[in-house]
This record gives sequence, structure tokens and C-alpha cells, in this order.
Amino acid sequence: MSNDKKNVLEVNNLKVTFDTPDGQVEAVKGVTLNIKQGECLGIVGESGSGKSQTFMTTMGLLANNGRAEGDIIFNGTSLLGLSTSELNTVRGRNMSMIFQDPLTSLTPHLTVFEQMSEVLQLHTGVRGREAEAKCLDWLDRVRISEAERRLRQYPHELSGGMRQRVMIAMSMLCSPDLLIADEPTTALDVTVQAEILDLMDELKRENNTAIALITHDMGVVARMCDRIQVMRHGVYVEEGTAEEVFHNPQHDYTKMLLDAMPRIDQPDKATNRKLKEYDLKGRDENFLKVDDVKVHFNIKVPTGLWYKNVPLKAVDGVSFDLKPGETLGIVGESGCGKSTLARAVLQLIPPTEGNVTWLGKPLDASNKADLKAKREDLQIVFQDPLASLDPRMTIADSIMEPLQTFRSDMSRTEMKAKVASMMERVGLDRNMINRYPHELSGGQNQRVGIARAMIMEPKLVVCDEAVSALDVSIQAQIIELLMDLQEEFGLSLLFISHDLSVVREVSHRIMVLYLGRIVELADRNEIYLNPQHPYTQQLISAVPIPDPSVERTRERIRFPGELPSPMDPTAKLRFLKSKLKANQLDYVPELRELKPGHFVAEHDPIEELLAS
Repeated sequence: MSNDKKNVLEVNNLKVTFDTPDGQVEAVKGVTLNIKQGECLGIVGESGSGKSQTFMTTMGLLANNGRAEGDIIFNGTSLLGLSTSELNTVRGRNMSMIFQDPLTSLTPHLTVFEQMSEVLQLHTGVRGREAEAKCLDWLDRVRISEAERRLRQYPHELSGGMRQRVMIAMSMLCSPDLLIADEPTTALDVTVQAEILDLMDELKRENNTAIALITHDMGVVARMCDRIQVMRHGVYVEEGTAEEVFHNPQHDYTKMLLDAMPRIDQPDKATNRKLKEYDLKGRDENFLKVDDVKVHFNIKVPTGLWYKNVPLKAVDGVSFDLKPGETLGIVGESGCGKSTLARAVLQLIPPTEGNVTWLGKPLDASNKADLKAKREDLQIVFQDPLASLDPRMTIADSIMEPLQTFRSDMSRTEMKAKVASMMERVGLDRNMINRYPHELSGGQNQRVGIARAMIMEPKLVVCDEAVSALDVSIQAQIIELLMDLQEEFGLSLLFISHDLSVVREVSHRIMVLYLGRIVELADRNEIYLNPQHPYTQQLISAVPIPDPSVERTRERIRFPGELPSPMDPTAKLRFLKSKLKANQLDYVPELRELKPGHFVAEHDPIEELLAS
């Protein structure tokens, strides 16, 4: 980094304190930092370290019960003490922020276009068709399919990943001098994450934008950052260049963060244990069988004055089996049908077509009494534990609820003892028994969700993005916990995630989905060491590796053209363009067995796809 570039942001001895009913909380304890033009500074640390609060204060977004001491200088202007109107001349135009939770930071009653155009109108005076063209351009650049239609939609109509991309587009509209990115890619697929990081890097190089990247993902840091500051308990414990921090970490906390990070090129690293390879031969072939399951939804699409129903094929003919004690990883991008497939397997969504067989008998949502009895052995851990737990119930009551449903013969004392035992098993302190979900951290709530799912000692558990929002150390603990519980109870797992590094860590076999269909299914090592389908190769190439010297020299596979929409009937032929050119629009790529256990969907040679 050239020394002749001026500091865009200087923070000197910043202290942030909050007054709470339990006394004063020191969130930031004397932080000093600077970011130069065209530099990316990585601020790394786990939840509660104070990294987000440092920059919320920089943006003038300190809560009413908080107070800040020290100095924050942006382009020569001291920000602390400025009025809201004075701050508004700076933030949004010259300094913008990508927030961690896009749903709470987007206005629910305004369309995407109304929110984006408001930024342009307020800070640049651009409006009307010119504003619409600029908004469309940025939605295209952040890889949102059907951008024109998305502009007219409301935040609740978009997926979490799409909302995050809208936030990124909004923050970049005015080409700011300083971009503060708070966990900007946590909710994104690896390919979209790679595109967004490329965009941010382009902004840094071409516009000389300074970037503060707040994250716990060391792979993203390795790819993007010039310098790194590691934060813990409100103070920096280590700082240096990316190469120094990754290759020669000094502080034990930094070493722990690097060790806890799963690496796609080094399986079994995060847990320091080898996945138990079950001998699956001879095990019950009728444990779980999914045969040609389809889940279709009718979507109303405007056509002039009228609407017509267009089928959205969320799951379009998926077949697989699962054996006792086995973990099947399910990967793919947003909209590929991972979660819909899991819900169809559990009959939470009735399949449009196809059959699910459990222990030799069909699972049928129409027979509710029979299905309820089977629910004892079929459980799910949801992505967002806070949203899936009843806020009015203590965590002990939430964990106990399955016992009250299926073990009515147990006394309340016996139930409480079992709950306390399970809480201890998943690493929750027994003193938390009367706490409510909002009083726990994200990792603790995720443990509550796991305890609730495991309390009945089920045979099958679906983990739907169960570790995606957790800090790396907590994530490693949860992965270790799931592997321990699998060994202890002999349970089977369907492990859904967009994080391919984590999936390799926990899965015996891996299934790759693309727009509702399987494109590759193989043993966990085979699929990473010898991926055959172009889509699998693209996903693996996009996963960041937490090592700057490796990450910055890797070649990433990029296929030309726009990201196809699930509503496009020809999207399934994205990797079989020879059929598209032959006008065989209804052709369905066939899933073929290359060798025992390794299935790959038909596709054109990757060289032809990259050239087309």
C-alpha cells in the first residue's frame, strides 16, 4: 500500500459505553485505526467483539443509551458531535454502509426502486428514467436475475441473498469514498459472494474507494484485505498485513480463529477429527428413499392487463436414498430447491409428484395421525433459531415441548431432568433453563434448536443452514456436537448448506442441486477431488480459502451470460447448450452413473461452455 495516499478515515482512542439495567457495558475500549484511499482493512472477530459497534458509531448510528469518547475523522472532518443534518451530507454520498441484516435495514412498505431512487435523488439529484437505468445497472452488476421485475417488488418478496444484494447495490450507487461492509456476504451463495467481492475490489481499484470489511470469514479476508485488525472484547489483539496475520499469527485468539475455519482443501481441519466412515454396506436399504419428488408452485405473472399462472419448478424430479448413520450433504445456490426438498421429505410441504418412503412405508401428509406418530423420529434444525423458537416460552419449555407431545407418560420432573441432561449435552449451562430466546446469543439459540430436535433421540435430523450465521469457533463446536450426537444416537443427517467447506467436513456423500434437479452426487472426497459437472466445478472454484497466497492466485470458473431465472423453462439447459441450439427446449438432462456411486447430469464440455 503506497504511503502517499491520504487517510480517508482515522479513529483515535474510541470508547463506546452503553447504560443498561445491569450497569455500564463497555463495547469498545479505546480503538485506534486508519484506512487509506484504495485500501481494504479487515476487522475480524466474533460476535460481541465490538467490531460492528465501532463502525455504527462512525456512521453516527449510536443507540440512545450509548455514548462515545475519542475522535473519528473522515476526510479531515471530525464526525463525533455533528448533528443529524450535518451527518446526512456525508453518509450515503461519501460514506456508506452495507448492513448485516438486510430485512431490518430495508423499508418494508417501499419497493426496491423507491428505496434505491431515494438514495440517488437525495445525494445526486438523479431521478426518473436516469435513476431507473442506474438502479437496473447496479442490480445487474450484483447478479440479480430479472432485475426489472425485482425493482417493482417489496423486500419481503425477495430471498435473504437477494435482499443483501439490493443493500450492496444501494450502498454503491453513489461511488462512496468509504464503504463499510458489515458481514456483506454472510447470506450469499459462494458464486454470488465471489462476484460481490470482485465488485468491491473493482470499486477499490478504479474509484480509489477505502473499504472497511467487518467479518468472521477468514477466507473472505484472505481474498480482499490489505491489512487486518483482530478484535476481541472491545480491543484489538493483533494487527498486521494479511500475509503476516495468516502466515505468522502471534495472538492465541488469532490462531484459534484460523484453526476453527473449515477449509475446502483440508477436510476435517475445523474439528481436528476425522469423520467416522460408517460401513454402509448391508445397512437398511429401506431407511429413507426419495423417488422422483417434484414440488411445483403456480406463480402469477403479469401479461398486460391480466395475470397468468406460470409453474415454478422448485424441485423437479429428485431421487436419492439415505442409510442409517449416514450424512448426506445437499449444496447449491439460493433457489436451487434445497430447503424445499427437505420440507417435502418431511412432508411439511406436500410433494406435487413422487414418493417418500420411510422404513419401508410411504410418508403421506394426507394421513395426519399416522404422520404425527412418525414425527418423533423425523426432526429439523432451522437456519434462524430465533425465528423458529417461541419468544414467549423459556428455552426449557421449548426443548420440553416434543416430550409433552410424544411422551405424555413421563412426569414433569422426569421431563425436566431429561431437558437438563440434553442442555448439558449440547453445551448449554443449566442456569439458563428459565431464560428466553432473546436473552441468548445466536450460537446459544442454535444449541437450543439442536437440543429440541435431539430430545426424542430421532432417527433422522434435517439441518437447514444450521451453522451458516454462526461465528467460526461456535460453528466448529456445533459441527463437533452434531458428529458426536450422530455417533451416540446413530442418527442420519440431511445437511443443507451453501458453505461447501462445512459440507465436506460433515458429510459422507454430497448431492449438488441446480434449479431443482441433481447435477452431481458422489462420495465427499470424490466430488471435491474429481468434480465432473461444470456447475460443481464452478461452486468449488468460488469457495474462498483462508490463505492469501493461495486465494489470490486461484483461477475461478466464470460462465458467460446472465444468471438464469428459475422461471425460465430453458434454464435447466444452461450446461447443455447443444440441446438449446438444437431447439430441444423440453429436453431434460439425464443423470448418469459414471462409476459406482458417482452420478453426473448430462452436460456439454466445460471448454465449450466457457467459450459460448
